[in-house]
Amino acid sequence: MQHIAGALINGLGIVLGSLIGLVGGRRFSTDFRQQALRVIGIVVILIGFKMAWPLPDPINTLLSLELGLGLGTWLHIEDRIEQFGRWAESRVGTAGFSKGFIAGTLIFNIGAMSILGSLQNGLTGRFTILATKAVLDGTTAIILTSVAGWGVIAASVVTALYEGSLSLLASDLAPVLRGVLLTDITAVGGLMIAAIGINFVFENGTIKIGNLLPALIFPILLLWLKTHGLYFL
Repeated sequence: MQHIAGALINGLGIVLGSLIGLVGGRRFSTDFRQQALRVIGIVVILIGFKMAWPLPDPINTLLSLELGLGLGTWLHIEDRIEQFGRWAESRVGTAGFSKGFIAGTLIFNIGAMSILGSLQNGLTGRFTILATKAVLDGTTAIILTSVAGWGVIAASVVTALYEGSLSLLASDLAPVLRGVLLTDITAVGGLMIAAIGINFVFENGTIKIGNLLPALIFPILLLWLKTHGLYFL
């Protein structure tokens, strides 16, 4: 139960936000919505820095982020995620339930925060990221439900199942990803979370978090190279 607590909290946050949106979501001004998201962004930045600090190995962390960004940019991960989202939305049309369900599923699940939060919950038992995401998704659900309808509530089930599955998978890998390796992965993930917050705070934030996702793999690769005498930094 501990390893899926974050997923359940996230799902409940979406349900609560959706219910508020159905009852009175249109009463919130656009300015209030934007400011609320920026405040959440500040908290997300602090959570990210807290995860990363103190950097166990700044050089390895920087290398992981740069190599991950290079690979992600080469693979066009961010662009492919956006293309998939646009394709799915174009298939939905204007049908009431399906529009809210598909839009909510895409918004709540396609992104780095779901993956990083699930990894944190599964590997460490903590769910700080997913709890913060619950507030963020709940706020988004208020706005989305007022526009797209009650299908958004159903997206909470998909979110809980998706993040819960990732968390359980990560918990199975915890015995392997331990010690220095877990610390390095957490540092890289923390800085990625901070970058997500920066994009929320600054209206024109353009850090492509999707392209950074491969960075989570490189601490494993660098440790393997170091263990075999092929890397010395």
